[in-house]
Amino acid sequence: MRRRALVVLAALALAGCHAVRYDAGRPESPRRWEKTIHFWLWGFRGDNRVDLDAACPEGVASFKSEATLIGWVAQVATIGFWSPRKVTVVCAEGLAPRVAVAPPVTGEGR
Repeated sequence: MRRRALVVLAALALAGCHAVRYDAGRPESPRRWEKTIHFWLWGFRGDNRVDLDAACPEGVASFKSEATLIGWVAQVATIGFWSPRKVTVVCAEGLAPRVAVAPPVTGEGR
């Protein structure tokens, strides 16, 4: 019985729940992009990149990556071997603001 309790506690410890959020401070549009990404081998392998330019060519208002209830159960059941995460990207309203870039400083003309 004690061993079973240790196994359950270890599984819960490996299945830490967290979310990553980013807010760009731009107004949101109704356009959203969602995808489930899968991590394997306790997060050492997986499709961990999201192309934000392809998801929202007009720019990103916010980004969120989180474990859903089903994902958390899957992570506990597989003892962390498989960890699905839900990624939600909210596109910004309008075009991205242009940033002025200064010309490079050279040693000429001194």
